[in-house]
Amino acid sequence: MDKNISNKKKKRKSRRRHKQPNFILILIVFVIAIFLMPKFISTAKYIYNVVHEHYLSSKDFFFTSDKLSINHTEYEITNNWSGAETYVITVNMSSKENDMAYTESDIKYQISYTCSDNISCTLNKNEGTIVGTDNNGVNEDYFTASINPAGGTALAEGEVAWIELTATSTEPYTQTLTGKLILEVGSAEITYEIIDSENQPYLTVNITNSQSVGTDVTLSYSPNTLLLDMTSRFRLNSNNHGDETINGYSYYNSITSYVESLSTTSVKFYKKDPTQNYSYTNGSSGTPVITLTH
Repeated sequence: MDKNISNKKKKRKSRRRHKQPNFILILIVFVIAIFLMPKFISTAKYIYNVVHEHYLSSKDFFFTSDKLSINHTEYEITNNWSGAETYVITVNMSSKENDMAYTESDIKYQISYTCSDNISCTLNKNEGTIVGTDNNGVNEDYFTASINPAGGTALAEGEVAWIELTATSTEPYTQTLTGKLILEVGSAEITYEIIDSENQPYLTVNITNSQSVGTDVTLSYSPNTLLLDMTSRFRLNSNNHGDETINGYSYYNSITSYVESLSTTSVKFYKKDPTQNYSYTNGSSGTPVITLTH
């Protein structure tokens, strides 16, 4: 009898040692394994960045750029560089979403870069501060990246170069914006592009003269849509302009200025409707908001 009891206890212990597997735990491990697979990593990172940005905006922290983003931006600049002269790219930084949503405190950030082997790159600064409204700031800042052909040898028509830029805020929160700017050497002519994005208060016109001689260039536009930055070097060096009267006030509707050979000139315009995106490159479909003649 005692022997039978002993055998039953052994069977119960044996059953306890061979419990059924925990299927919930296995499922969790399986899901984690799937998301660790390479093709899901970028998706998971994208979701994290979006959630993180939403969290920071709930704290009235805005850290944005016209050329960089939280999920990496690739921006192509085609036919606007001769491949011989210095090409300057202006990267605008902002700490506001719109006129009603902005960061009151200053945002300090650091900048780094890498670039392709066929060019040499420099930044005008390695760190910056977007001054907030608490310190009477306008929630805007910028930095420039200067690009030259490596070794002083001009790049050939159609050759491609690139620069990767990273801007990371250090105070009061950490947020990283990245972007890759890709340049393709254009033909020997005068070309231009309009760089813009939605909810950006201004746009930038880049004019590239790839010819061996300088020439006058005229930009024409409607002051009902855009207003010229009157402090720009292009305007200060201008030799002619057109006017249009609106509600009794006179506004520029065209501006003519000299553009040096083998050079790129940037001109800023303020948008009447910041929600619009007026981006344009040579060959784009549609009518550009600014036209160039020379």
